[in-house]
Amino acid sequence: MKVGIRLDNIKKIGDKISAQNPKVTIIVATYNNEQYLDRCLLSLINQSLKEIQIIVINDGSTDNTPEILSKYKKNDERIIVINQENQKQGAARNRGLEAATGEFVTFVDSDDWIDEDYCEKLYNAAVKNNVNIASACATRDYDNKVKEHLVFEKEEIYKGSNNILRGLKMHLETHSKLYRFENIKNIRFPEEVFYEDAPYTLEVIIKEQSMITVPDAHYHYYSNSNSTIKTGGNIAKQNDKIEMNLLLLDIARKNNIDIGKFPILKERHFLWGIKHYLDYKEFYLFGIKIKTLNIPFNNEKIFVIFNTSYFGDVLLCNSLCQNIKRAFPQSKIVFVVNKGFEDVARYQKCVDDVVVFDKNGIHKGFLGQLKFVKDFKYKNIFASIVTYHNSRNKKIAKMLKSRFIKMGTLDKSIIHTQIKHNNLLKGLTNRNIKNFPIKYNVPKNIENPVKESKYIVLCTTSKKLEKDMPINTAIDLINKINSETDYKVVYVGAGQNCEKYAHELENSGCDFINMVNKTSILELGAVLKDAEALISVDTGTMHFGYAIGTPTVCLFYQNDLAPFWAPDKNLYNVEVLVNDINTENIYSSLKKLLPINSEDVTNV
Repeated sequence: MKVGIRLDNIKKIGDKISAQNPKVTIIVATYNNEQYLDRCLLSLINQSLKEIQIIVINDGSTDNTPEILSKYKKNDERIIVINQENQKQGAARNRGLEAATGEFVTFVDSDDWIDEDYCEKLYNAAVKNNVNIASACATRDYDNKVKEHLVFEKEEIYKGSNNILRGLKMHLETHSKLYRFENIKNIRFPEEVFYEDAPYTLEVIIKEQSMITVPDAHYHYYSNSNSTIKTGGNIAKQNDKIEMNLLLLDIARKNNIDIGKFPILKERHFLWGIKHYLDYKEFYLFGIKIKTLNIPFNNEKIFVIFNTSYFGDVLLCNSLCQNIKRAFPQSKIVFVVNKGFEDVARYQKCVDDVVVFDKNGIHKGFLGQLKFVKDFKYKNIFASIVTYHNSRNKKIAKMLKSRFIKMGTLDKSIIHTQIKHNNLLKGLTNRNIKNFPIKYNVPKNIENPVKESKYIVLCTTSKKLEKDMPINTAIDLINKINSETDYKVVYVGAGQNCEKYAHELENSGCDFINMVNKTSILELGAVLKDAEALISVDTGTMHFGYAIGTPTVCLFYQNDLAPFWAPDKNLYNVEVLVNDINTENIYSSLKKLLPINSEDVTNV
């Protein structure tokens, strides 16, 4: 291939070759690859087959990649450039597939290149023999040597998935192959992970069902030591590799594909090497196999979340739980909470089990911690996530022999608590961490102690007096709701201060249903579930309300707490008041959440 062509010598070919109805679409995903991008693109624009479409997806590059692509695009109308934020190669390739219009499609990595007659030979072979895949030979090019990677001695046709895999010698890289696009338009790469090639290629093979090998066409794979795959061999990339291999095996099993002995994971120690397969493990000493044990591979990862804090904070871990399940679908999430908050954790979405830490009872002191560890039924813990900088919980996580321990910091920066908890998963997965709305499912068998058909729940007290609603505001609000709507007010809370507050409301002549200290956590959940709305100054109660799905007015009299605890209006059906909190503003916020109109007004 000629790679010495100067960019300023490239002629516009739009007047000679139509960019419409291409025979082949070439998809290139690139990220910060300015050093090799010219070589790749020159090999594409100089293809002997001119009826091609070149789609380059710039996956959020921060180097000179955009400038390089702009120069090529100006000189060749066949080039389409798509820019996106960095989402990894799978997502980039999927964007390319969405834009592709070719009869066939092929993938070229941006640090690789192809022979100038590559597309022509593969296309002609596929069309002439009426097959759906054409596979080229591939070399693996290093800085100072070239090795044969995939070699075909002759042109040969294979039909059926298992025969195609035999013909490819189990090489499931996406590159060096041409695919008939019509058959595979709806197949997509796994996103937000590395090592996404093999599952996609296997699904394509299952769909295409016929292939021809083309021995005189060559793909040149450059073994770039600085590529995203080869740099930073961290645990997140290892997890990606395991997850993608398991996905591959799952696809194979469902479609009766024989992919032979396929290792899921290799572990290396000082002397030992261990290969994990689905149904057994092989152990090696100095490269010599010593024994094989029939131990089925268990991909279940145990995550232990330590949040021995309070009601609301336990709820704000739920987005983290959902992110864990998204990144590790076969994981088990075990939630460790303070005594009394077991039901707060147990019925959250994605929580599998709850373990109580009784810090003032049987788990008090060092001996109590030892008992907790001794009684803990889960072994081989993949990761413990300590949501705050809690040295006791970190020590327990170490005693439980957690493989990884992620611990919150004492950082005082203004980041919402829910997001801080989410971010503790970073480093264990390459998937983007999403701010999921927290979800709590009240058990169906819990009876609601409130028998009213239409009511609004009011919570005016918390653990701190400075966060409480002034008593006069509460009196005015209850009276306004009673006089202007047909909703009843249900007053909730716990503790002596709340009980005293409720008596003051009663003495003022307010008409409401007093449920202070009369509900368990689950019964409070049932009350909130059936409520038309919730008004709360207590963050735990407000989190509980909108996690259940109740429209909620959130009041922050101590306004500096709002950035840490106030809910996101984009995620929940809420109104948040931080300043100018008075009866009229609270009532106006309530009306935004409820169908309060002229028909609801009580005639007085």
